[in-house]
Amino acid sequence: LPGDRFIVRMFSPVVTIGGGVVLDTSGRRYRRDENPEVRLRTLDVGTPADKVALFVRESRFGTGLPELIARTGLLAAEIEAAAAKAPGVVRLSQPETWFVDRNWFQETCAGILAKVSDFHSKNPLLPGLPRHEIRGRELMDAPQFLLDELVAALPSLVSEGEFVRLETHRLALKEDEERALTAMEALFTAAGLAVPPVSEVLGKAGVEMGRARSLLQILLKQNRLVRVSESMVFHAEALRSLREMVSTRRGERFSVPAFKQWTGISRKYAIPLLEYLDREHVTLREGDERVIL
Repeated sequence: LPGDRFIVRMFSPVVTIGGGVVLDTSGRRYRRDENPEVRLRTLDVGTPADKVALFVRESRFGTGLPELIARTGLLAAEIEAAAAKAPGVVRLSQPETWFVDRNWFQETCAGILAKVSDFHSKNPLLPGLPRHEIRGRELMDAPQFLLDELVAALPSLVSEGEFVRLETHRLALKEDEERALTAMEALFTAAGLAVPPVSEVLGKAGVEMGRARSLLQILLKQNRLVRVSESMVFHAEALRSLREMVSTRRGERFSVPAFKQWTGISRKYAIPLLEYLDREHVTLREGDERVIL
């Protein structure tokens, strides 16, 4: 551990060459153009706060208590006290105690805020930036909880499921977008359970395809439409009516042909809808039949 003493001896002949004190257990290699004197002096005579700050600053995404205990030889309570005195250290506590460098923390938070703002300016109709895009290359290998902490540290950001948006972001549709949104919803409403392909609805929206896709996402996010499969989207009211109809037959066992007869739809729609009802625990598949729960 750091602080342990060591002796260097030669075996034959037995000669004591020298000795010293362990300062660092990381096995760090210094570049030829790098002067290790300042760093080693900190590890030799620096305060616990100096040492904790150094190790935290050198870590890519911060570090936890177990690593700092091994690197410093201090107890957990001593590390907590040292970190509290180190001005360059930020303590995070979800889901475990974690320490990051203050400068890195502030710069990364600023970068996330800029990325979300830029996304809104380029995609005003989308609800927010997907979380996986926030991670990007810079945070790809960071612990998952660290991204949550970074977002939570920014009061101007709101996290909603898999999306992060500015607190001030509001959808402001243009007149043609309002008409397109209404038209798209009306097409799904009129179709009932025999919905047209999504591409067909987008093509009839009356706006270019990119904006039409964004409007579809708005309807999905507002739960006015529900995506049942990769290629099928239904109006929420149609699915609600379907569930009510099926629930009146609670306890009944039925097959796919019977379901087609009840609903008047083809197998093309029946199978995805039955799989949806299974996922929603309205029905339970048993072999080639299903039981209504």
